[in-house]
Amino acid sequence: MVVEDDFFFIILFNNNNNTSFKRLLSIEQRRRRDRRIPRIALVDPSESAWVKLYCSGSDSAMITLTGLDYPSFNFLSVKFEELYSEYTPYSRSGRIILKRVRGRFRRPRSLDSRGCLALVLSYNCTRGSTYALSLLFGVTGTVLALFLKFGRRLLLKVLKSEPGAKVQMPSLDEIEQFKSIVIDRYPSLEDAWCVMDGVKLLLETSGSNRIQECFYNGWTHDHYVSNVFVFSPAGVIVTCSINNPGCMHDSQIAEQGGVYAKLEMAYNASGGKAVVDSAFARGRYEFLIKSCQTLPSNAPRQTVLVNSDASSLRQSSEWGMRGLQASFPRIKDRFIYEENGERLLILLTVVHLFNFRTRYVGLNQIRSVFLPQLELHDGNTVLEWANLV
Repeated sequence: MVVEDDFFFIILFNNNNNTSFKRLLSIEQRRRRDRRIPRIALVDPSESAWVKLYCSGSDSAMITLTGLDYPSFNFLSVKFEELYSEYTPYSRSGRIILKRVRGRFRRPRSLDSRGCLALVLSYNCTRGSTYALSLLFGVTGTVLALFLKFGRRLLLKVLKSEPGAKVQMPSLDEIEQFKSIVIDRYPSLEDAWCVMDGVKLLLETSGSNRIQECFYNGWTHDHYVSNVFVFSPAGVIVTCSINNPGCMHDSQIAEQGGVYAKLEMAYNASGGKAVVDSAFARGRYEFLIKSCQTLPSNAPRQTVLVNSDASSLRQSSEWGMRGLQASFPRIKDRFIYEENGERLLILLTVVHLFNFRTRYVGLNQIRSVFLPQLELHDGNTVLEWANLV
């Protein structure tokens, strides 16, 4: 019995034209080695697994895939749809342009606005190859890459205009509330109101030795993108410096990224201080409370108490880093080295999404620990969905 593929090769072997045979064989080999999923192997986008999940009404499934529950997703979807219907990724130059109002020919879109938004969110909430997203949304790899690039820019534009997603320093009244929250749990820290820490994200090596040296970290022998984040007791990021070369020290990033300047302004206005680890021990800054692992045996009792409470409070920065990477596992993958701003765009989107998710969805360990005290001092600080509609 001869199957179709065997019959195909029999015909090729019987062909006297050796050049034609090699060319056809090469085409067949490339076809078999191609790791893209073709259109014939995918379901229609209107009948995809994403549509099934969205219509199920399961909040847990929605949070697992997109990181948002139904109210927060639908809230973003309304604003996202306005831009989605106004712009298009299809242009001769490859840039995002305004959609033609009049025109005889218009290319149909494989995904609607909700599908495009869910694609961008699920990309940030997953790791590894994107072929699984092709199966989930019923689109080919080419279409998926195009709408990821398109939707990521639209989503960032929406998040920047949303107050609940912005990264900004709190007001003086809020800083005073944060100070009272901290001192209730850690009596030795009278003026502490936030915590700060750094994280290094993996990056592919560059072809240029000069550029490669900028992102190389000699301590861990790998290439990174360095970032510094400041978390408040409300669980949100109040200021940060992202997408820095991996060779830079955390303290240097905070200095050059303007993080120290913002914390110093808050200190001069309110006396509030930030709790950090020994990585930020470069220089003397009055607005920092540094925790250390060892103290001199003759250290005063008050110094020991402050260091103990500072070490405990600084643990909340680890919760924030864990929440950031667990909620958006994509940043734990090794970033592709490029100079088109795509890496910065991904990091900005993740930072704004983190604040939006913390305020409107919750599921933040810092917030769950400090929230009872926060609600005790100001019940209006927690944003309810009644304020969004």
